[in-house]
Amino acid sequence: MMSQYTLIVRIPQAGNKEISYSITLSTLYESYPEDYFRQENNRSLISQTIEQQSARMLTSENLTAIISNWIADIKVGRHRTIVTLDLPLDASIPIQPVIPISNPVSVNSVNNPIVAPAKKPLRPAVTPTSEIKTVNISTNKVENSPNSNTEKTPEPVPDIRTDTNKADF
Repeated sequence: MMSQYTLIVRIPQAGNKEISYSITLSTLYESYPEDYFRQENNRSLISQTIEQQSARMLTSENLTAIISNWIADIKVGRHRTIVTLDLPLDASIPIQPVIPISNPVSVNSVNNPIVAPAKKPLRPAVTPTSEIKTVNISTNKVENSPNSNTEKTPEPVPDIRTDTNKADF
């Protein structure tokens, strides 16, 4: 018959985060749990699970302490073991710090965000001596023509202002 045993690791500095890890032991391993934990792959799985779920580094001393407590509980028939550990942050895993509400921290970049200067709009440089020119573009297409893509060139419109008599104004 097989029995399940659960380890719960609490980490106070991670907001009392709890990592749960369960194993199923045969009757032989229930009587001699140290034999199960002597196997490197079993120790390694526990270590990897705790490190991945907590983003914290687990030293070999921490792992040995966890396993020692778990073995003692298994030997007396406890199916659930709770271990509280202070584990240092794993520098290789980025994690957001937890800021307790009862102890707010004033951070300059949060309270007074840095405002980037506004970019100047892109405008052509116009000086008082610059000449502004306008272009009249026609898109009239010639209808009923063998080549329908040809644009019709508009006839120049005579400037009637040049032929006016000043007396008419």
